[in-house]
Amino acid sequence: MQPISRITTKQFTQQSNQSKTTLWRKSKTDPTFPKAVYIINKKLYRQDEVTSWIEAQERTKPTHNNLIPKVQVAS
Repeated sequence: MQPISRITTKQFTQQSNQSKTTLWRKSKTDPTFPKAVYIINKKLYRQDEVTSWIEAQERTKPTHNNLIPKVQVAS
């Protein structure tokens, strides 16, 4: 049996390229967000859960694009 690899919040932010605040918000709103564990008052995440969550967030297209002009609807 291999030991479970755990990472800190700082490592999580580096791997996901998101701020601590963004991760905190997602932890409150996203049910698929990895659950933290506390060991001696240190907040840690399981590396395998973090990797799976980051891979699930990847997209091939953006969710929005502000550079495309909006089409005017004729009235």
